[in-house]
Amino acid sequence: MRIEPSGVQPPAPQTPATRTTASPVVEPGSAKEFVLTGKLATLLAGVRQAPDVRPNVVSEAAARLAAGDFNTAEAAAAAAAAVAQTLPNIEGPVG
Repeated sequence: MRIEPSGVQPPAPQTPATRTTASPVVEPGSAKEFVLTGKLATLLAGVRQAPDVRPNVVSEAAARLAAGDFNTAEAAAAAAAAVAQTLPNIEGPVG
């Protein structure tokens, strides 16, 4: 999931969770077809209802932070690169 800088996330597209008959669906940008069965629709609905924030992942990250796993030059460079990707391209010196 991409985190938007504004803090406002676009709503996730919704699909019916209970289809009684299978219907062919074409993937966007592809000629492949698959059948959206009732079971698949139910599973997709369950995934869409899962929270975006997983407490177990947050706990693990907090433990690694407390242990100093992220206090490295490599971790700082990776964090800076990730932040830079979310910023607009600016030509010339900043400031």
